Amino acid sequence: MFTAGMAQRPGLTPDVPAPELDILLRDAADARAGSARAVLVRGPAGIGRTRLLALARQRLIAAGWAVRQADGTIEGPARPRTVDVLLPPPPGAPAGPRDLHHDRQELHGHALELLAAGPLALLVDDAQWCDETSLRRIEFILRHAAARPLLLVLAQRTDAPGPGTPVLAEMAARGRCTLLDPAPLTEAGIARLATGICGHPPDQRFVRRCAELTGGNPLLVDRVLTTLRTLGIPPRADAVHRLDAVHRGVTASRVPELLAAGPRRARQAATALAVLGQAAPDLLAALCGLDVGAVTCALKGLRRIGAVLPGSPPSMREVVRGAVLAVLPEPDLRDLRIRAARVLSDAGRPAPEVAEQLAALERADEPWMFAVLRDAAAEAPTRATVRAAGRWLRGEAGRGLTDAERGGLHVELARAASRTVVTPAHALWHLRQALDLTPDPRRQAPVAVQYAMLALGTRRAPEGMRLLERVLDGLSGLPDAGADPACRDLRTTVESALLASAVNDRTALPAASARAAALPVPSGHGPADRRLLAALGAFAALDGGSAARATALARRALRADEPGTADWGVFCSSAVLTLADRVDEALAALDRVLSPAQDHPPLWPRRAALAGRSLILHGIGDVPAAARDARAATEAGGPAGAPPLAHLALASVLLSQGEAARAGAVLDGLARTAGHLDRTVWEWHLYLYVSGRVHRERGDLEGALELWRRCGRSQEEAGIVNPLLAPWWLSAATTLGRLGRGAESAGLVETAVARTRAWGTPRALGLGLVAAASVVGGRARTDLLAEAVETLSGSPARLELARAEYQLGRELLALGDARAARGRLRQAIALATRCGAHALTATARDTLVSAGGRMPQLAVAPVDSLTPSERRIATLAQRGHSNKKIAETLFITPRTVEMHLTNVYRKLDVRGRAELPRGLDARPRAATAPPADSVPSPP
Repeated sequence: MFTAGMAQRPGLTPDVPAPELDILLRDAADARAGSARAVLVRGPAGIGRTRLLALARQRLIAAGWAVRQADGTIEGPARPRTVDVLLPPPPGAPAGPRDLHHDRQELHGHALELLAAGPLALLVDDAQWCDETSLRRIEFILRHAAARPLLLVLAQRTDAPGPGTPVLAEMAARGRCTLLDPAPLTEAGIARLATGICGHPPDQRFVRRCAELTGGNPLLVDRVLTTLRTLGIPPRADAVHRLDAVHRGVTASRVPELLAAGPRRARQAATALAVLGQAAPDLLAALCGLDVGAVTCALKGLRRIGAVLPGSPPSMREVVRGAVLAVLPEPDLRDLRIRAARVLSDAGRPAPEVAEQLAALERADEPWMFAVLRDAAAEAPTRATVRAAGRWLRGEAGRGLTDAERGGLHVELARAASRTVVTPAHALWHLRQALDLTPDPRRQAPVAVQYAMLALGTRRAPEGMRLLERVLDGLSGLPDAGADPACRDLRTTVESALLASAVNDRTALPAASARAAALPVPSGHGPADRRLLAALGAFAALDGGSAARATALARRALRADEPGTADWGVFCSSAVLTLADRVDEALAALDRVLSPAQDHPPLWPRRAALAGRSLILHGIGDVPAAARDARAATEAGGPAGAPPLAHLALASVLLSQGEAARAGAVLDGLARTAGHLDRTVWEWHLYLYVSGRVHRERGDLEGALELWRRCGRSQEEAGIVNPLLAPWWLSAATTLGRLGRGAESAGLVETAVARTRAWGTPRALGLGLVAAASVVGGRARTDLLAEAVETLSGSPARLELARAEYQLGRELLALGDARAARGRLRQAIALATRCGAHALTATARDTLVSAGGRMPQLAVAPVDSLTPSERRIATLAQRGHSNKKIAETLFITPRTVEMHLTNVYRKLDVRGRAELPRGLDARPRAATAPPADSVPSPP
């Protein structure tokens, strides 16, 4: 039986309130003088009732009292009555029911015999659990020994009513006893206890928060302080934020103890609720074997001790639930979960709710269990249900199925796993099993395509390509391969997937690019056609020849996609559109992937979409938003499950925020975990490019140049001509120019400028001009940089524009034109500040100060807070276009238009499109900074 109090905590010197003990001892003195007394000590668990009884017992024994003590009997016919523990019947007394009058007289006579020898104290702890008969008999003895030295002390727990509660309430109401309600610890008492336990005087804020959380309950205070001491946390002000978590843990750990001391029905109801988590009383009653009334009564008690949350249906706090389940023997918990699944199934609950119970079992080896898990995986899959179904399929029951049945089930589970797990490894495993169980290449083809598309961007991508080639060979070897239209369609599907896979395989890219050039442009009616269109768009972009052609192919690949879909073509096409400066369309495509159109969207593609969106947002100068997406992509489920692009996006953001060391750590972690990185096209070259930037920020310019040259060599080997895919050449040229080694980069710049002109987008042309400026000097350099600024102003690359403004200002300062330099540097600072590029802002500020300038007050207009996408959509809306027309114009969905317009209205503080201001299509201002001449130089 659990007795809540500090007497069970060795080595402690609790702060027991002196007034309560003094009152109890005064009653004892009155009783000793020949006037029987009764004392009722009331309070919740942990308030110090048991400790008070223990101290009173010590004092009474020391004063020569005979002390008899018992705890309240909780349950069970085999347990003796409390009164028989206090006043045992004589040897040989008959067992079983007793005559009321004889029983009273016998107990009274026994008490008188003891009283004849001296004062007698009867102490009962947890009296609320006493049987009613015992309390009635004890009360009878007290009344008939009124002139005897008899002291009765009853301790009642008020937060857990039991069989004796009504009798105790009756005794209190009739004034037959002295009432003692031990007060909670004061703040001064908590401070003394904290000093004793932790060895340090506590901070007053710490004490105040501890009192708020525990209510001054001595047991709770003791356990919270002891836990903090164990964790090595001193009771200082900076530990206040840790108190809440520690208090929740302590409260949860107490619940099993409180239940063990409570009635059996409370434990049954609590265990049932812990298994189900949340359930109506009728389901709890069916699981624990009680009637609904008993369960309802038990739930009230559970709410009083904080185990059950308020509201309906009843639900248990997760920490409490875990604590209750942790004390159950494993066989009992398994039986309970199976019973719970049957109860829920019989009640017609949804399959996912039933499967939650089965998923927790080590073995779900009955046919009906797999049927439930399979339905749940199709309806609302979770990692637990999918893995439990996989265990069943791998077990003895699954081995009894045919290969075709097992293969089909593996495909089902792969589909479900792709919607639940952080990485696609689990889904790929199921698809691999399905392929091994399927000998027919016609049946293998769709599975192999799924495998290859899901493996893109992972270390399994090369295996996906090998599987596609094997299936393609198998289809070609069929007798009717050329005559069967269905077989031809399958070949087209597999070939499109093979090309799609090769788009991100550096070693396979050259051959695949040549094969793609010979293919006709498909219609785009089916998934295979759209996949092929996306691949052709990617090849056109990597070839660097025509941004218009690559854009047209990417648009066609995206046009038929539905909101919320996460096909590989979406990512590929969004990357192509970004290279072509069509960032609005690229963002809209990724927004569709991230829209809540699906109830259970695949997690891996969503994280890839977040990573892609982060890179785009960073490129257009929205560093804070890019940081949010990058962190969401890397943190959901842990960094180990994030796509490589997520780590690269995060490293890019950290560099712009001036945290080169953290960016380097992110890249080092990626290099350790992504063994396949050097085979990829997009990730590998971005990794080399960003790594070089990290080395440059750390001062290792030669190391940076080597990484960038390595990036260039790798692109040449793979046949990549597009200058914007990891523009290493720009960083290398500007770094060499800064070192005074511009001649070394002349050939590099000449090639790069030619490629930027061929690609022809404003961003490409602007960056080419910046690179060209690095190999010339004097006014020729500033003229090229000024032209670059003007060109980049027409692109979405605000961050690149800020960098170009800074370079122009620095070069003007080097030529002695400090006034013009200050104007450019202020523009760079304003742009970099709006972009959230802290590193560039700090560098530009330092340069401005060295130019004799001082910072103006930057007043950013609300219109300037709009992103390029929001500005373009708001412009069309202000001109009177409908949402549908805007969507058709920008190749996005009406829902995306609505989302952007909502953001526009909020930022501009307008109520609708009728209040949109004119001039939204004008070039975004960096900030309203005064001209260079208007700010005088400091003396």
